Amino acid sequence: MVDPAAALERGRETYESQAWAEACEQLQAADRCSPLDAGDLERLSTSLYMAGREEEYLEVLERVYHAHLQEEEELGAVRAAFWIGVNLARGGQIGPAGGWLGRAARLLDRRQEDSVERGYLLLPTVFEREARGDLDGAAEAAAEAAAIGERFADDDLYALAAHERGHLLIRSGRISDGIELLDESMVAVSAGELSPIVSGIVYCGVILACRDAQEVRRAKEWTAALSAWCEQQPDLVAFTGRCLIHRAELMQLDGAWTDALEAADRARDRCLAGENRGAAGEACYRQGEVHRVMGEHTSAEQAYREASGHGREPQPGLALLRLAQGNAE
Repeated sequence: MVDPAAALERGRETYESQAWAEACEQLQAADRCSPLDAGDLERLSTSLYMAGREEEYLEVLERVYHAHLQEEEELGAVRAAFWIGVNLARGGQIGPAGGWLGRAARLLDRRQEDSVERGYLLLPTVFEREARGDLDGAAEAAAEAAAIGERFADDDLYALAAHERGHLLIRSGRISDGIELLDESMVAVSAGELSPIVSGIVYCGVILACRDAQEVRRAKEWTAALSAWCEQQPDLVAFTGRCLIHRAELMQLDGAWTDALEAADRARDRCLAGENRGAAGEACYRQGEVHRVMGEHTSAEQAYREASGHGREPQPGLALLRLAQGNAE
């Protein structure tokens, strides 16, 4: 028979030690005996995310939202609604995402006071402006969000906004300014100043930005750091697929094609196990790229098609494959 108090205490301990699988097990056991409060539900939701159980993560995060409202902690509810909206948008569920972000904005407007949560709700504006090609407007919103994070000493918000702004500056041609912000964001990650989910987001975002800036040396350094971070958490599923994708790309650049293909294969399997179709598409695309440069055209085409099935546009790889096959049309 489960001892609810012991399960809850053990769940909190394993959460702190980042033993995600056991944290999920113990916190869920305690929750079945007596519903968890908002704080412990947040621990459970984070543990589920890090263990790669994204659907359950969102379900528990909705409970976090309602628990905060019941406990009259509206700002906590705003944050929960923000994360639900962001994750739904990342999964392509734009309508529901907008609904949750709208809830967050309405709760915040009702309070009519300055708070760090206003900075978090600027981040969807950053993404929206970037998507429509307004890089300057997106960078401006990111700078405003970073300033709010700095004013309220919220390391998570500052790092999220600063690394997004750094990437935007790189895309706008301001490479050195962008790199400076990326390096600053990574200092916070390396020092353990960020929450688990935000740490993974910033790691992956900075590596992608370094790739876009053709900063291969930095990309290698931060990919090695991400690999070490993942290895320190044996139960970790989230971000491990992305890490393998980054490693596969760098191995391909170094000409280690067999190792690159092995990493891409593992990335695909890990992403699918973690219910992350978007990352699985990236892994399949990387498989296609490695097969293409190895001259394995049939395998490359199959991988590109699978990438497309997971929502990843298979270009320019597929076009380059057609050229290699002698088909320029």
